Amino acid sequence: MGFRNFRLQIVARVLLLVATVFVFFKIGFDASLVSTQVFVGLLIAAQTVALIVFLERTTNRLVKFLNTIKYDDFTEVFTSRGEGEKFDELYKSYNEVIKKFKDIRSEKEATTHYFQTVVQHIGIGILTFKKSGEVQLMNNAAKRLLQVPRLEHVEHLRAVSPQLAEQLLTLPAGQSAVLKLPHGKERVPVSLYAVDLVLRGEDFRLVSIQNIQRELEDKEMEAWQNLIRVLTHEIMNSVTPIASLAGSVASDVQDYLEAQPGTQICLEREETEDMGMALQTIEKRSQGLVRFVNDFRSLARVPTPKKALFSVEEMFRQLQLLFQEEVAHENILFIVNCRPASLTVLADRELLEQVLINLVRNAIHALADQPNKTLQLEAFQDSDSRTVLQVSDNGMGISEEAQEQIFLPFYTTKPTGSGIGLSLSKQIMRLHKGSLSVSSELGKGTTFTLRF
Repeated sequence: MGFRNFRLQIVARVLLLVATVFVFFKIGFDASLVSTQVFVGLLIAAQTVALIVFLERTTNRLVKFLNTIKYDDFTEVFTSRGEGEKFDELYKSYNEVIKKFKDIRSEKEATTHYFQTVVQHIGIGILTFKKSGEVQLMNNAAKRLLQVPRLEHVEHLRAVSPQLAEQLLTLPAGQSAVLKLPHGKERVPVSLYAVDLVLRGEDFRLVSIQNIQRELEDKEMEAWQNLIRVLTHEIMNSVTPIASLAGSVASDVQDYLEAQPGTQICLEREETEDMGMALQTIEKRSQGLVRFVNDFRSLARVPTPKKALFSVEEMFRQLQLLFQEEVAHENILFIVNCRPASLTVLADRELLEQVLINLVRNAIHALADQPNKTLQLEAFQDSDSRTVLQVSDNGMGISEEAQEQIFLPFYTTKPTGSGIGLSLSKQIMRLHKGSLSVSSELGKGTTFTLRF
């Protein structure tokens, strides 16, 4: 109609409709004007429909704008259709509101992506799920700890650890629990901490899962080092004078007996000889005790590793050569495998060789009563690109109780063992920022794993 004002268009349409209705009734119901009446009636209907469509078109654009906001579809753009200045301003406001919502959504998506990236990269495992157990989020650290690529429901973790699934569902909010998870051939201690949340009226649970093996080992070794320092200080202060005094008395008595073999003395010669032998025994036992204490003192005096990059395969060849005669004498099949052959490790070679020699020798002792003896030394990189060395044997294995204590100082299963070899080995690995663990099954064998 050429009008650019919505109000004028409405007025014009209404006036035209009224005028047409007036004409319809003005004509009356004259039989000679039936065709004219039909035409005017159709014109009234057409104008009425046109007015309704005109009004609904404006209403539909408002509904379309509201649906754009409702369904977050901000691709719509409202353009002027010659409906007047007011509608131009209205459509401009629509577009500005849509742009604002679009910017807010983009910012929200960027923020969400940022926090998701942070959550995925932190070292502590994060698991969120509904009260029903339906999992909403699991970060990469949790996937590595639980060894599952994806998880839909907490109950599915019962295949990994029934105790873990139970703790996740029943652990009181604000409290923590410690349990051990199977991780390959090892069992890793983890700490769980649960927090309950309400989001949009729905209850959620957030649980952090943290590997605390390093912390436990640090505390354990620190406690034992402090104990060893106190013991060695006190024992050495007492034993050294005893050993010195016993040696002097024994020497004096022996000299006196040799210088005056026929002289009558206050004590019978036999008694004096017994005294000398007793003092000599005290001296020997005191010296043995001093050596014993010095051995344990080494636990608290491990030198700082002097790290350098070297070939693992070359070190393995030297170890194989070192034990060549011993394994041949014991009829042991000694298998060495390094993959790839170019594998290197950053460590103190002398200290690492000391650890491996100790583990290989323990494996040889474990194979003493086996008919078919196999000892395997291998190296590879795990899924986290960490260098792993393993010493395995097919001996009788180690009981679960012994596995829990095998790395404790003074603990040994050998009749003549000192109980410091594995403790010292584990401390050396801790100084390398690595770990030493054991996995064993009675009747099947044992594997010691060094991970850098």
